[in-house]
Amino acid sequence: MLDDYERVRIADWAAVEDHLRRFAEGGELSRSDEGVAVTVGSARFSVTRDGRVEAGMPLHEFEDGGVEALYVDHDRDRIRIEGGDLSYEFRKPR
Repeated sequence: MLDDYERVRIADWAAVEDHLRRFAEGGELSRSDEGVAVTVGSARFSVTRDGRVEAGMPLHEFEDGGVEALYVDHDRDRIRIEGGDLSYEFRKPR
């Protein structure tokens, strides 16, 4: 199921920033000491160093803490969060 994704551990913060910078192409990237946020149109995706992920776009919001890794697929402009009973996919608007 995750074969098309690259696993990026939150603990490897430099890799997280690199992947989100690439994902932000065509949008905006903002960084702080706590985390990184991507905004593309009206959609946003953010992750903090302690593994809190927030995402949203018109008609839906998502938030979860304790995330250990992001699964990134740059070819299809999507990021997945997986863990336990949780499965969420954020797709960059086109």
